[in-house]
Amino acid sequence: MSQFWLRGTRTTQCPTPRQLPSATEGVPFEATFTITWRPTWRRRPNLEDLVRERIATDAANVLLRLPAAALQTAQDTVNAMLGEPKRCRTTHYRLLRVRADLRLTEASQKVLAQRSVDEERVRRLRFLKENLYEHPALLLLDRIERHPASLDPQQVADWQRVARSVAASEEWWRPLLEQWELVGRGFTDVEMQNRAILVLHDALAALTRGMADVSDTAAPSARAHLRSTG
Repeated sequence: MSQFWLRGTRTTQCPTPRQLPSATEGVPFEATFTITWRPTWRRRPNLEDLVRERIATDAANVLLRLPAAALQTAQDTVNAMLGEPKRCRTTHYRLLRVRADLRLTEASQKVLAQRSVDEERVRRLRFLKENLYEHPALLLLDRIERHPASLDPQQVADWQRVARSVAASEEWWRPLLEQWELVGRGFTDVEMQNRAILVLHDALAALTRGMADVSDTAAPSARAHLRSTG
């Protein structure tokens, strides 16, 4: 049996910080390690490098699942993992103590700060979209409250149009509505607008009937083709 206590205790540190991946894309951890260990009687070249690389690899496998923003949690987690008994003894060495210290570079801190600002802005915009901008009446009341002295009928119509546009922006019929607004700009009279709507309705109904007629005409031919090839 190898007698670890007959070998001298060694302390190994990283000559330079190691860049280890985090769960946050593009934001790595910067890690340094202090490793206290003993070699066995079995000789192996570059044993210190092996100890350092294995510790860094084990730490990297844990850290890539942890977000960079949770720096202290990541450090506590990786240190708890490195101290597990099953990792302390190998054929060539025995670990006595391992300490990992994590930090984020200034550039990484700036990236995280900017992402936090961007995420908060997106959350705010989504909240406003769902609770204000998709509702014409609420949007109108909001504008009136902000600018009570400048209530212009054209502005009211524009605000309501914006609300309808936001609410319908993800619907399949949105392109049709956009084209209708382009056509409607040529009709300033209410009666003419109503007549234009009726013309559009009749045209769409005729198009639908035409597609149905084509389908009915094609069906017998298709059935005949299937019989001939069956």
